[in-house]
Amino acid sequence: MKKLLFILLGGTLTSLGFAQTTPKKVEEKELRHDIREKREEKHEVGKDLAHLNIKKARADHKDVVTEKKAEHRHAAQLKRQGVKHPVSRAKHQIHAQDEAKKYQ
Repeated sequence: MKKLLFILLGGTLTSLGFAQTTPKKVEEKELRHDIREKREEKHEVGKDLAHLNIKKARADHKDVVTEKKAEHRHAAQLKRQGVKHPVSRAKHQIHAQDEAKKYQ
């Protein structure tokens, strides 16, 4: 009876421990998405400014700021998990993905 109780207690504690931690790969994927979205938003801001749409550019710039904050938040989480240089690493991964898409 004691063995069964300890096995069940150990199993629940282990599963709770895994449930609380977020895997690095998920965080890295979110960081890549943040970087891609920020690039798209920055492109839209530049396009709006080129066409002299100041109000739309200002609104789009607010989106760029929120994407930048999300990027920094995910990068900080990855640094705490032990990933060195998460932003530059994500940019290299994005470049590799784009190059792979070109040749498919």
